[in-house]
Amino acid sequence: MATTLDAENLLWAIGILALPVILALPAKLLYQTVILGVGPAERTYRATVQRIIDAGMQVEQFRGVLDDEARKLGIKPSRAKLNETDILYPLTITHFLLTPMIFILPVVAIISLPIIILGIPVLYLLEIVIIRRRGLINAIKLLETWFGKQIIHIPNAGNDHFSNDAKVLEASNIAVHFHKVPRVVFLGLFSWLIIHWTLRLDSIILEFTISGLFYILLLSIVGIVATALESNLVLVDPARGRIIPIADWLDSMLTPIVGVGLLFLLGRDLMAEARDGGNTILFSATVLMVLYVATAVGVTFQWGYAWWRGKTIRKKFELQAIDKLNPQSYDLTRSRGRILLNVRCPMAERIENSIGPGTTLSFTDLDNLPSAHENVLKSPENPLD
Repeated sequence: MATTLDAENLLWAIGILALPVILALPAKLLYQTVILGVGPAERTYRATVQRIIDAGMQVEQFRGVLDDEARKLGIKPSRAKLNETDILYPLTITHFLLTPMIFILPVVAIISLPIIILGIPVLYLLEIVIIRRRGLINAIKLLETWFGKQIIHIPNAGNDHFSNDAKVLEASNIAVHFHKVPRVVFLGLFSWLIIHWTLRLDSIILEFTISGLFYILLLSIVGIVATALESNLVLVDPARGRIIPIADWLDSMLTPIVGVGLLFLLGRDLMAEARDGGNTILFSATVLMVLYVATAVGVTFQWGYAWWRGKTIRKKFELQAIDKLNPQSYDLTRSRGRILLNVRCPMAERIENSIGPGTTLSFTDLDNLPSAHENVLKSPENPLD
């Protein structure tokens, strides 16, 4: 009877853990069909945005003509900007796993507030070590020197796509910040499962306290590094024929560790609860609570830190990269299936002369590439010749 009861509870526990997935599928479908739109006007507009990206340009350089295109197609400005964001910063099924947090936001906010408050001084101290004491740039320099890689600069198509101004609550701004949340959210669940597995404390309050402190440490390190690496530095591995943004390279290392670790720890702890006569339903409910608390903390960090320190951190790191690495800046374009990587100038010159929002570029410029690039920056002699 005990075995039957444990198996029954285990099935209920698995069902509870599956709830976010069940809710995520219709949420993603609703987002793509109702909020973004799937009509011919939206498809035409998205094709226009993709055309700009394929040309190696930043979307904001064409803000004026894109606004005209949206008006011509009858698309509201907010929906047009959101479609741009979906191309630049797409939301996957992983993001929609976290959306049920909205329905329990008041409870989650109260629980997560102490973690957020404790995290502020930790953020400040780690920022000193990682950025001001040049810890990150020195580590990247070692990566370039020891492993035979090369660091270059390729401007991101989404540069200046979101702002910290009065439109911060605009749907496209929210989507940009939310795009970066999963990498820090699952660290929270990962931290709790590690503490729950290794220490097996009798006091759940003590367990949450220790795992919260561990999460703050991981969140601060990953968050600061990821914010700095939004400076458009790219890692080139000629031996393997790879070009990957350093921020994505960081994600490629973290995702398998955290992802596989989560599945292992979750399965191990769940089966231990079932075998030892524990409450598997309570365990599953606790997992969801930890997930949504970590989501609240992750969203607060991602949005708050980006608004408070994001631009400053990126600027400092850019200057450190120029001083330490002096990378060349490239254009990455795609035309009729051909991928072209063209050196333009040093990164310092690119940043100093970079075109920003408000500068007029037309689709005529785009059709006349590379003349559109030449109007922005004068191309230096190729140092590889």
